[in-house]
Amino acid sequence: MIKGLKGESPVLKFFADITDIPRCSKNEEEISNYLKQWALDRKLEVIQDDVNNIIIKKPATEGYEDEPTTILQGHMDMVCGAVKGHEHNFCSDPIEAVVEGDRIIAKNTTLGADDGIAVAMMLAILDGDYPHPALECLITVDEETNMTGAHNVEGKYIEGRRLINIDSEEEGIITVGCAGGLVNNVVFKKEFEETDKATFLKVELAGLRGGHSGSDIHEARGNAILLLARILKMAYEDHDFDIADFHGGTRPNVIPQDAEAVIALESAEVDGVVKALNEAADIIKSEYIATDPKAHLTITEVPSQKVLARKVSDGIINYLVTTPNGVNTFSKKIEGLVESSTNIGAAISSEDSFAFSSQIRSDVETKILEIAMKNRTAAEVNGGVFEKLSAYKPWEYAEESPLREKAVKLWKDLTGEEPTVEMIHAGLECGILQDSIGKMDMISIGPDMEGVHAPGENLSIQSTEKVFAYLLKLLEQKG
Repeated sequence: MIKGLKGESPVLKFFADITDIPRCSKNEEEISNYLKQWALDRKLEVIQDDVNNIIIKKPATEGYEDEPTTILQGHMDMVCGAVKGHEHNFCSDPIEAVVEGDRIIAKNTTLGADDGIAVAMMLAILDGDYPHPALECLITVDEETNMTGAHNVEGKYIEGRRLINIDSEEEGIITVGCAGGLVNNVVFKKEFEETDKATFLKVELAGLRGGHSGSDIHEARGNAILLLARILKMAYEDHDFDIADFHGGTRPNVIPQDAEAVIALESAEVDGVVKALNEAADIIKSEYIATDPKAHLTITEVPSQKVLARKVSDGIINYLVTTPNGVNTFSKKIEGLVESSTNIGAAISSEDSFAFSSQIRSDVETKILEIAMKNRTAAEVNGGVFEKLSAYKPWEYAEESPLREKAVKLWKDLTGEEPTVEMIHAGLECGILQDSIGKMDMISIGPDMEGVHAPGENLSIQSTEKVFAYLLKLLEQKG
């Protein structure tokens, strides 16, 4: 549902349709079935595999029968996140988006332009009457968590060896390589102890910008989980309190915007502890005024609950204030490119444990292993257990790429401007797909979008049309 959408753009029409269909990562069955039926209704060859990846094939148009098959690729899932306090059922509710000037924006949730716009462009091409070689539209699941869709693509279904990924986020940039990564949990088992402390306070840090843990990590935005742990640690130096709970964030590839803890303290200590917490928060706010000007701390009294054993709460806080986070190294070859980083994106409190989820990224495998070692060490010395969940390989730069050369020349011919050819620190599926399918000539493109992975995510209408027109011209070119 996109309020205020006007015009006859096939891409935006299909994107609007997609916003009505639930498609959080690991909940893609409905959108996968929709895409399968959509293809069948148009008598196109379609394959739905065991993990719900979709491959839709369309024969070459007249005059393009001898051109090499081209793969168009994107993912159907999206990061699902909402402004704190805004109720949205991502399993059933459509995304509520609105047009504001040139932008389609979801104010209270994520929009899913990453990567719904790729799906919309593919549907528009498949549904239209544009000149093109034989096409294989590969639409994967679960890109935003473990990339299980890309890992499970079966090469026997794919003939093409030229792939255009449509999962980039800025026009005029042709991406030719990306970081690999590792996703892990650090788990602390819950143990409880008796307390005679009568007052319980919820301490909530909120209003941070958040963002994408790959493309935004270089901006050094505040991580709410780590900053709340630091606030508690600072206040605890001069005051005694217990911790009953701690949680925040949403997922490892999202910089967390908020986190909260519940603490227990003596009634006589309330004023002193509240003052200490606010003073610590003021320090944090002053440090992050440039990146997170809306950060704020809220303290409210809540009902009593069980408190954690001191060794557990100390272990959690000490782990969070010592484990690596943010940029680890910058590239020595490409100025300004992050070489390695990590992000603790989710603190999940369950009945019997805490799980802190991180995503490590680098285009150098040894750097991934180095950060994982530091994270594991910080966990183990504080009583936690390090668990590797998944890993994916980097997409390495190809010295020779006819597709890249063609794409660069075409952009310059169409716009009069040289495109930027770059490697990125975010993760794309290209490296994994090359393992699954075989060696391919690959590039990644996409329209301008902002705030990806966070509420307020938005997409440029003009840029979408510009990139779609460029994609059509790229497919139209022979050779």
